[in-house]
Amino acid sequence: MSVASKTKAVLNIAERKPAELADCLGIPVQSVRNKFSRDVFSVSDLLKIFDFVGCTMYVEFEDGQKIRYTIDDVKDTNKAKVEPEGEHNQ
Repeated sequence: MSVASKTKAVLNIAERKPAELADCLGIPVQSVRNKFSRDVFSVSDLLKIFDFVGCTMYVEFEDGQKIRYTIDDVKDTNKAKVEPEGEHNQ
């Protein structure tokens, strides 16, 4: 399944339409449609979309450790945030 297909599924679950993303991403509606048709989303785009629909993106390792990516990672690019979650919290 492509990133565009999965992103459409996220929008469907959140009962949002792709056209509603224009304001969220700060781009024209046609540019949103182009992102879907070309299957071209940056990590920044995805984090903004996930924040818009109220979900979170994680990278999960085999041992259960998780690193959470949030909209704050997009807003503050000078500061790296790593918040491990799971069994190995420190």
